[in-house]
Amino acid sequence: MDILFLTKSKKYTCKTLKYLLKYHTVVGVVCKKKEVVSGTELEDICRNYHIAIFEHNEIYQMIKLKKMPHVDLAISNTYGRLIRKELIEWTGGNCINLHGAILPKYKGLYTYNHGLLNGEKEWGVTAHYVNEKFDEGNIIKIKKFPINADIISVKELERETQKTAYELTLQIVEEWEKNGSLPSTPQGAEGKYYSLEDFEMEKKVSITDKAVVVKRKIHAFWCPPYEGAYIEIDGVHFQLLP
Repeated sequence: MDILFLTKSKKYTCKTLKYLLKYHTVVGVVCKKKEVVSGTELEDICRNYHIAIFEHNEIYQMIKLKKMPHVDLAISNTYGRLIRKELIEWTGGNCINLHGAILPKYKGLYTYNHGLLNGEKEWGVTAHYVNEKFDEGNIIKIKKFPINADIISVKELERETQKTAYELTLQIVEEWEKNGSLPSTPQGAEGKYYSLEDFEMEKKVSITDKAVVVKRKIHAFWCPPYEGAYIEIDGVHFQLLP
């Protein structure tokens, strides 16, 4: 199959790319900006296998000029950009995203933090078709795993999620090669889209918060080198350490 991979350089996305190269033709790797992958393992793999790296906007220009190579399947993982109608149509709707949370419950951004904050007992990765909105396409498959939200860190949850995303990607690609387009089900109306504003609001500790809430916020938002939970006094941020 001819596959387009939309991603960024992480341990398991690089592992995914190596798998795809072993069994399929990767017609290109798409990233937000080329400088984002400069000096990374992802760039090294692409260079060694002579795979073109495209920037987000470059793809749409190529489609417009009809210079885009044939694509049987587009796979997005940790891409972080809205995939537009032109690319979805170019793939014939065969564009799949690996979302690092269980849909439709956790849509959007910073889902790891909110999952820990909410005390979830399981987590997972959702393979879904891409439409013109973030995380709202029909669901193909969800692969879940148990967690202890009071113990697992954000970075550990990300690592386990990416490991699961790798495993699910292999399943999806193998099934796609055998059967073609895979069956899916529409998402229900439940769940929530988490935004940057939600993230900033939730990690702010109020003087009236109970101790158990403060403890959970500190744990859920602790992810150095980024600012975690904080309390604001006289307009000054004081970061709270675990």
